[in-house]
Amino acid sequence: MQKGAEEVKEVKKDEIVKGADGLTWTMVALLVYCGITSFGLLIGLMAGGVSPRVQNVDVHEVWHAGTAILLVCSAAMTEMCFLAASSANRELLKDVDETEDKIKLPGSDDSWLTLAEYCCKLLTAGYIWLFSGGVVHEDALALGGSRSVYAARFAQWSVAVPILVLITNKAFIEST
Repeated sequence: MQKGAEEVKEVKKDEIVKGADGLTWTMVALLVYCGITSFGLLIGLMAGGVSPRVQNVDVHEVWHAGTAILLVCSAAMTEMCFLAASSANRELLKDVDETEDKIKLPGSDDSWLTLAEYCCKLLTAGYIWLFSGGVVHEDALALGGSRSVYAARFAQWSVAVPILVLITNKAFIEST
């Protein structure tokens, strides 16, 4: 009886999570958000232009980017170990009777998403480190006075935050 109840719960969960084309509602919401944000940024750029570039880049920001590369590389290696271990478990247990369908790569989707986020961070930190800050503009509208805005940092947050939201929402949906 319990086995049948688990199967019904699993079917209902799949029906709730996935839409007609296989995308979850959170993925669709993030795609819509990215489209609206991109359109808004384009309009803002056309209306306001580009703010003046900063000539004197903070050397601490470049040092911070180099340190971030070391930290993110070690975290990426850990995620690759998770993927390798879960793949090895699946290969070792695939010949065991009746377990093929039940064995999923636990957390492998999260690991791939996390690796994508780490790649984004590595690319942007590498750009800041190699090009001494890269493209930096002044934000005159910041609270407390103007501040430097690094284009690579802006791009990093624009990509990494939606990936983190996907990971968080995926964990929330799977726990219900």
